[in-house]
Amino acid sequence: MATEAAVDGGESVTVRLATRDDMRHVRDMIQELAEYEGAPSGPQLSVQDLIEDGFECQPAWFFGLVAECGGALVGHALCNRAYSSWTRRAFYMEDLFVRPSARRRGVAQCLLRELCRMAVAEGVHRVDWHVLADNAPALGFYSRLGARDLRDSEGRAAMRLDRAHIERLAQQQD
Repeated sequence: MATEAAVDGGESVTVRLATRDDMRHVRDMIQELAEYEGAPSGPQLSVQDLIEDGFECQPAWFFGLVAECGGALVGHALCNRAYSSWTRRAFYMEDLFVRPSARRRGVAQCLLRELCRMAVAEGVHRVDWHVLADNAPALGFYSRLGARDLRDSEGRAAMRLDRAHIERLAQQQD
């Protein structure tokens, strides 16, 4: 599966499923995203972790799409399958990242378009993700595509249990 589309500037972008060989580049882009978000020490996973979790276990913990321009990977979407008790099948997009040199040319939209094509083919009813509340360019981009901010439309807050709290709760006795 690979699709090609023209992006602003006349160049073409190819979007395809990520392979294990792409994981070194994907890990680099995960780090770039963390730095952009002001959390350079955030990513705690290695290239080998990505390979193991995406390609060496069944079921895979994630799948990814990569965008390629001129032979270089310039963006990725890291996703997993989820289930909604309201709408059935869902995708959760953990990361959508386009390198600065390729931004504002349509690469992110190509990645999302391909993810939506996969969603339609797999009977997925929704795609969810988080975005930093102060990332106005991303919020505007997603809004233009028709995405809803769940804080406004449903009053939903994003919640998380980190590993230490998971372990503490798991060890509690009834």
